[in-house]
Amino acid sequence: MAGNFGLGGISGAFSSRNFQIYWVGNFVHTVTVWVNRMALGWLTWEMTHSGLWLGLISAAGMLPMVIFGPIGGVTADRFGHRRQLVTATYTGAVVAAVMAILVALDEATPENLLVLAILAGILRAFNVPARSAMIHALVERRHLSSAIGVNSATYYGGNFIGPALGGLLIAGFGIAPAFFAYVAGEVIAATSFFLLDIKDERPKSAHGFNLFGDLVQGARYTAGHKGILSLMVLSAIMAMLLQPYIDMLPGMADKVFGRGADGLAYLTSATGAGAMIGGLWIAQRGRTEGLVRIQVSMALAAVVMMIGFVATDHLGIAMAALFAVGFCLISAHSSNMTLVQNSVAPELRARVISISGVVGVSGPAFGALVLGWAANQFGFRLPLAASGLIAFLAILLVARMVLKHAPILEAPPSNS
Repeated sequence: MAGNFGLGGISGAFSSRNFQIYWVGNFVHTVTVWVNRMALGWLTWEMTHSGLWLGLISAAGMLPMVIFGPIGGVTADRFGHRRQLVTATYTGAVVAAVMAILVALDEATPENLLVLAILAGILRAFNVPARSAMIHALVERRHLSSAIGVNSATYYGGNFIGPALGGLLIAGFGIAPAFFAYVAGEVIAATSFFLLDIKDERPKSAHGFNLFGDLVQGARYTAGHKGILSLMVLSAIMAMLLQPYIDMLPGMADKVFGRGADGLAYLTSATGAGAMIGGLWIAQRGRTEGLVRIQVSMALAAVVMMIGFVATDHLGIAMAALFAVGFCLISAHSSNMTLVQNSVAPELRARVISISGVVGVSGPAFGALVLGWAANQFGFRLPLAASGLIAFLAILLVARMVLKHAPILEAPPSNS
């Protein structure tokens, strides 16, 4: 098959002009997201030297997804994916500018950063479901798997470029420019989304806008679709027990490896490089066949590699392990998102994606809080190792349920 060689399905996704425009803006956005994430984590660590504060700041940016994510899915389905995405992204630029100004004026404190992180998290709850659901409108459905893979590779590829850029900005100009870079990224992304030549499709309904009714409809559909439900369970395990490792990296860089911002940049760039390649691998496959087995096997492999990371105090070996962790986790994540998008009813797309977003965002938030508390009590190694071992057992328990529904989840589109 052509999809197995060279760029494969990636070229199919980029044959769409809309996807090209979306990708450029999204690439700038994701790079600056990771610049900001690194800068915020390092600033928090410098001000507090507390693993608990690292967990709190991380959770503050993600936990609002639990409450507002499903609402964001409903409003995106009802009022248009792009309209909501543009509005949320421009507003996010305003919040980011306030944070950058506070840092530049040396008025930032852990408390006001926490408040701003919560506001950014609320906006993210409206951004994520709209942005994810909109991808299907940018490409033909036969290129959907590749588009999602490219999107995932872009996001985590930003983890490779962003920390390196953030490290250079902080080392050369101080920490404030890293925060202002994120403001610019938000503006560029919002403008690119605004320029897309697509229509905001809204479902025809016999009743008007009913927030509670639409929320219930999305929840019932997700719970009743056994294939999608099984994906949600596996995603929850990865999100809560595996993904929070990245929020502990500032403390690991300092306490375990004895390095500063440069060590943090090395570690986050290593995991980002692996993630980028993992996403591109899924993208170039260009098909849904085999994605369920890939998701399960990559999730298990990620645990093994994470244990290798926490077991070493050699920076080079740690970077190699994190490269593998990034590759495995993003391969599993991209597979999961492709299977959800492939299986969901179009009129409920954003609502189901918002539920997936709640799982994918709140899981790491809760996990980061627990790991942050445990790191203060036992150091960073033991909690990360324990979390990985629990994840390994949990994945084994649910693997059969996920594999059982592979024929439904991987079914090719009837209109392709």
